Amino acid sequence: MTIILIVIIIFCFALIGFKFSSYYINRKKFFSSLVLMMSNMEADVVFSRDKLSNILKKNIEICASKDLASLCQNIVSTIENKQTVDSKMFENIKILKADEKQLLYKFFSSLGRYDVLAQSKEIKSYQTAIVGMNVKAEEECKKYSSLFIKLGIIMGLLVCLLII
Repeated sequence: MTIILIVIIIFCFALIGFKFSSYYINRKKFFSSLVLMMSNMEADVVFSRDKLSNILKKNIEICASKDLASLCQNIVSTIENKQTVDSKMFENIKILKADEKQLLYKFFSSLGRYDVLAQSKEIKSYQTAIVGMNVKAEEECKKYSSLFIKLGIIMGLLVCLLII
């Protein structure tokens, strides 16, 4: 009976550690998906010259990050309702910091305002900034995601030692 209790306690604490580490995993997935989406958008803007809402819809389908898909869906609904892009597009996304939200807001509000060549240059310039954020998110993920899982297991073992 005590072995089952020990396993359950360790498992619960490992789950708590995994929950904390999922923040960093989701950030890494968000920025890597965003870099891929921006390169796809740049190619679509230059070659297909399709509507912005259609380009975003196509990129939602291939998006690996749920947060990025939610962000793009908010932007598509805003565009289809003929409204301007505002800060409401970030309402369900909790993994972004304020400066990252501001940069993404500027990027998405600038889409569709220029001709094809200027829009391509604009996407590339924002993409370099996003690549920097992607590298930083990957470093944080390497550093902290496994740390929280290990801390959860260690805390579970500590609680088990204190109970026994």
